[in-house]
Amino acid sequence: MSVCPRKYLIKDLINKPAPIDVWLQGTIEQTVGTDILIISDSSGRAKITKCDTADGIIDKNSLKKGTYCCILGIAIKTKGLPEIHATKFIDLTLQTHVKSSWEDEVKECNLFLQGKIIPSV
Repeated sequence: MSVCPRKYLIKDLINKPAPIDVWLQGTIEQTVGTDILIISDSSGRAKITKCDTADGIIDKNSLKKGTYCCILGIAIKTKGLPEIHATKFIDLTLQTHVKSSWEDEVKECNLFLQGKIIPSV
């Protein structure tokens, strides 16, 4: 995995050439044991695998329906329901402001990467 994975809305992963280093945020909709999650953001759903080996999972109880989380990983499948192998999991449930700003943050990041905006210091 790269040092700086790119931020994505789930819909923007569809049909991209895999593998892709990704940074996603979303709400857990479903769990299958401690290894597989289905998460959703404002644009779609993704299957997250290898959760049991992802860094940051201290408490398996954080992998429950309704948890808002950050997933860093590698998109290995982008056709249909994207599949991401998780390398890092962060529970963001207590960070209430991040959920509402995620879509704008992704759009701003993409504009920056395209050279369409330049930050001022």
